Amino acid sequence: MADDAHAWKIVFVDDDALALDVICRIARQGLPHAQISGLTSSATLLEQGDIDRYDCVILDYDLPECDGMTCARALRERFPHLAIVLCTGNGDEVLAAQAIQCGVSDYIPKSRISVEALTRTITNAITLAERTRIIDEQRADIETFAFALAHDFKQPVRQIMTFCQMIADNIASGQNEETPKLLHFVINAADRLDRLVEVMSEFSLLNRSPDINDLDVGQTIADALESIRRYIDERGAVVTVDGALRVRGNADLLALSIQNIVINGIKYNRSPCPAISLSLTEHQGEGVIAISDNGIGIEEQYLDYIFQPLVRLHGKAEYEGTGLGLTLCRKAIMAQAGNISCSSRVEQGTEFRISLPLVQSRDTLLAQVA
Repeated sequence: MADDAHAWKIVFVDDDALALDVICRIARQGLPHAQISGLTSSATLLEQGDIDRYDCVILDYDLPECDGMTCARALRERFPHLAIVLCTGNGDEVLAAQAIQCGVSDYIPKSRISVEALTRTITNAITLAERTRIIDEQRADIETFAFALAHDFKQPVRQIMTFCQMIADNIASGQNEETPKLLHFVINAADRLDRLVEVMSEFSLLNRSPDINDLDVGQTIADALESIRRYIDERGAVVTVDGALRVRGNADLLALSIQNIVINGIKYNRSPCPAISLSLTEHQGEGVIAISDNGIGIEEQYLDYIFQPLVRLHGKAEYEGTGLGLTLCRKAIMAQAGNISCSSRVEQGTEFRISLPLVQSRDTLLAQVA
């Protein structure tokens, strides 16, 4: 889904070539930066394998091969978050209600089409579709997270209950030799439970829209690394930063992501000198932060799963952790309209790439206005 009208891709479907040309012209007046195209056949549209490249589909109600409502229903089944608008010359409230039931995002009679009305209808439909997508993704994330977290909560709770009962039995029998060790186990289990609660709070906060500002990435990284300096020094790690970059983002969320990835690069590392390299570059209009390490790496078949909640590729006895760090990273970066990906080779290291929108220069902004 596009982030603004400058990049929207819109397709009109009407078997009347003259009417199609007219409505496309009207749409271009209201949305001059959008990519607008037309088709005279709903069958041609449905045969396309990349319909999801469109941000909005506007369907004529009277189409010969497949009427607008039937086509809308078929599109909605395949693309639940596509903006679909029905356009007809026979507008009435009953038809509008039926259209909504078929999965149409909005409805506009041809008799009411104007530059303002069509622009408003398309904009509202795309906005609604985008909000629905975000809500559905957040609901799925929360359901997955809640299920996984509830499962992970059980182990430390059971450990605390078991060890406390053992301590009570020891006190009752007067055999207290193992009590200090058992108390140590209780403290460790409670500490893990506390970390899970903290991560759950961070996860919940990430469902809110963050403040987005112009960021000096180098300074944000410096602040993030200073917060974990003790951990870096204790492990004897070497962290280097190369390049300069200014992006649109949220300093706190970006710092959270940097910290998690750097800590992982040090933690999952058998080298006597863990090495983390951060490279700041620009690529295709985006700011890219590449974070590489010389750690143990990740097997290729697991790369698609590492951002899912509570996915752990190693036993807790070997590497401590909640299994939620990369989940938080992904949510934090996506909340800033960015993207995060990972590539890795076993025993050679891992690279994470964070992409965020660049801060636009004054010259670029003036060019867009012109």
